[in-house]
Amino acid sequence: MLYEDQAARFDERAGVPPAAADAAARALYALAGLREGDALLEVGAGTGSLSLPLLRLPLRYVGFDRSPAMLDEFRRRVADSGSTAELHVADGDERWPVDDGSVAAVFGARALHHLSADHVVAETMRVLRAPGGVLALGRVRRPPDSVKSTLRRRMRRTLEEQGFHGRNHEAGAEAVFTALEQRGGVRIPPVTAARWTHTHRPADSLASWAGKTGLAGMEVPADVKARVLAEVRAWALAHYGDLDAPLPQDEAFEIAAIRVPVA
Repeated sequence: MLYEDQAARFDERAGVPPAAADAAARALYALAGLREGDALLEVGAGTGSLSLPLLRLPLRYVGFDRSPAMLDEFRRRVADSGSTAELHVADGDERWPVDDGSVAAVFGARALHHLSADHVVAETMRVLRAPGGVLALGRVRRPPDSVKSTLRRRMRRTLEEQGFHGRNHEAGAEAVFTALEQRGGVRIPPVTAARWTHTHRPADSLASWAGKTGLAGMEVPADVKARVLAEVRAWALAHYGDLDAPLPQDEAFEIAAIRVPVA
């Protein structure tokens, strides 16, 4: 999925507060043991809302994404901020746009679970510098009973009842980390970079899914999508009563990492 149709409003759905993005950048810099002048490669850079704070650190930033529209938004933000960034339109399941052993850290927050785990492992080991750089994965964590978490589980369960199994961030990340451990990688204890609270309406999740071309990170037939969303909407109405009621939503940004020895 390219997310071309979501570029303009992507951050309304999946963005993090600016203060949290700043904290995540600082935490990543420290966790990966980066130094001035090091190169960092971001896989799935998107619109740059999470990445702009990285451009203010003493790094050489390289990012790539499959979506030209996403990167157009990122480039606009870079220009407005007066920063510099090396951005490429590229497919994460093909060769990543950096040389062998040229980066100190690889970072991904929203894309790596969409890619082949074997390819991520191979490219990570190819591009990281010796004697070993760091692969870091960031994600937003929510309590299991939060609005977004509850509705996402219901949507995925309903989608599975229609015979479709969406992509799983946790399983994808674990497959990559396990494979790197088998090659000598050492996990770094995860850190929570930021916490925040905002309000979220059940209707917001439904509207977000309706605006996508697929569901759960995969393409599905339009009639299947319509049935799934109708069933989830009916369930949410019965469960919450008012789909437009703003409900408190606790969120946190967590970074997990592994140090990878490179031959």
